[in-house]
Amino acid sequence: EVNEEYAERLRGAVDKLFESLSLGLGLERHEMMEAAGGDELNYLMKINYYPPCPRPDLALGVVAHTDMSALTILVPNEVQGLQVFKEGHWYDVKYIPNALVIHIGDQLEILSNGIYKSVLHRTAVNKEMTRMSWPVFLEPPLELETGPISKLVNKENPSKYKTKKYKDYVYCKLNKLPQ
Repeated sequence: EVNEEYAERLRGAVDKLFESLSLGLGLERHEMMEAAGGDELNYLMKINYYPPCPRPDLALGVVAHTDMSALTILVPNEVQGLQVFKEGHWYDVKYIPNALVIHIGDQLEILSNGIYKSVLHRTAVNKEMTRMSWPVFLEPPLELETGPISKLVNKENPSKYKTKKYKDYVYCKLNKLPQ
C-alpha cells in the first residue's frame, strides 16, 4: 500500500519534471514525456542495502555507471555514499532531508540528442553504518523505439544516436555491445 501511494505521488512530480525538461529544450510541455513512453512509462523500484564494510577503501557499493532509464528518482538515507562524476572528479552528493535525488538517464540523453547528459555515478560503502536507497527507474516500454526527438535534429545539430527499440538498447548496454 505504501509503495502504491508513493508511486501515485511520484507521478505528479514526474509530470512536472518532464514538463520542465521539455520546456528547457524549447519543446511543447508534453513532448519529452510522450517520447519517453507517455502513459506506458514503466516505474521500476529497487531497494539498495549496503551493510557496514570494515574496509570501505577496498570496496564500492556499485561501480561507476549511467542509468539506462529516462529518469531515476532516488530516496537516500542520511548515510553518505552516492557520488557523481563531473569535470574529472568524483563529488559526494549531500543528503538533504526530505529531498529526492534526480538522475538524468541514458534515454533522456538520447531523446535530447545529447543536450541533456546522463549522470555518471557510483556508490561507496560506509565503515560503520548501513546505507540504503530507494531508486525508481522511469523506463520506456520495451518495444518503444527511442531516438533523438526530430525537432532537436538539424543540419547544425545532426543526430548523435541511433533510433532503436528500448529492449535492444538494454540488450546492447548490458552486454557491452556498441550502440
